[in-house]
Amino acid sequence: MKRILLAVTLLSLFALPMVSFGQENVLPTGPTSGTEIVTMVNTISNWVFTIFLAVAVIFIIMAAIKFLTSGGDPGKVSSARDSLLYALIGVAVAVLAKGLVALVRVIVGY
Repeated sequence: MKRILLAVTLLSLFALPMVSFGQENVLPTGPTSGTEIVTMVNTISNWVFTIFLAVAVIFIIMAAIKFLTSGGDPGKVSSARDSLLYALIGVAVAVLAKGLVALVRVIVGY
């Protein structure tokens, strides 16, 4: 039974490239104008900004939990304070990245 399963798996792995070669040869096209490039960069920066903020909120919540569970231990309080500081630095980097895209857009004149 194991040999049959192995044979079927290997056969399907060898047949998989044949399926991709049977597709039409369509090459992806990139942006063709400056407006499309700016739109693409704006979309990417929006996604990155959103992800940074979501991760920063998670780290802020984790720092708050560390503060609550520290029990007055100076080492744990210091670790929680460092975690909160790094989360706030992450928020600042996200805001600066978003502002950098807007600054470049103003410099380029879009």
